[in-house]
Amino acid sequence: MTELHERGARSWAGIVVSRETFAAALASRLGKDATSGPAIAALHHDVYLAIAAAAGDEAAARACDEIAVREVEFAARRLRATDTQARDVQSDVRRLMFSEDEGRSAAIVTFTGRGDLRGYLRVVAARALSRRMTRDRREVELADDLPDAFGSALDPEVVMLREHYRADVDAAFRAALAALSARSRAVLRYHLLEGWSIDQIGERYGVSRSSAARWVKAAHEELGAGIRATLATRLQIPESQVDSIVALVTSRVEASIERLLGSTE
Repeated sequence: MTELHERGARSWAGIVVSRETFAAALASRLGKDATSGPAIAALHHDVYLAIAAAAGDEAAARACDEIAVREVEFAARRLRATDTQARDVQSDVRRLMFSEDEGRSAAIVTFTGRGDLRGYLRVVAARALSRRMTRDRREVELADDLPDAFGSALDPEVVMLREHYRADVDAAFRAALAALSARSRAVLRYHLLEGWSIDQIGERYGVSRSSAARWVKAAHEELGAGIRATLATRLQIPESQVDSIVALVTSRVEASIERLLGSTE
């Protein structure tokens, strides 16, 4: 263990971990193998960096982050991910590395050194990016038929209004939905049409319940604002009548959406 500590200190010059801290952290990571000389001797010196980062060393954390960024970029090239997907997954990998969730420890804490940190984070990055790309494809599929599905779920009062202002209301729905992000459209569909709870959406995206609730609320508000803006543009009527007509249609629509969405708190 002393030899491994020395190898780590030489390889990561300027990053300091006391022998006592290193020994305790290594024992926690290795479990029964902590008493095996050959097992410890075979470990990669990157475990020294991981232990330092987990202990709060800022230089070590930056070094880990730099490795992670390079591995996300490598995975993005191989999987042909978009720049947006790669940037978002960089944030995901940072969270996976340094934050623990319910039932999951931070990756930097579970790294044992049985290989180098680059290879370890390459697997983490590739899995995270693959999940993101699969989710994005699913969101596009969900969004394709959302306008028709959404419209069919509205209250009878809205249907009556749509008959009177059908072309304008349909165009407003479609324009407002198209302006939403793929995630917002998918979140609306999950919650509105498929009946998912806020907890289920949070679990689907790996975020807290409060974050999922904010997403649903934001998507709802953005959709309402988009409908209002589009109708105001399309309904070529005197200015004095615009607000009342738009308010009539959008208030019914938003009331229906609110009923269907339910509370997001």
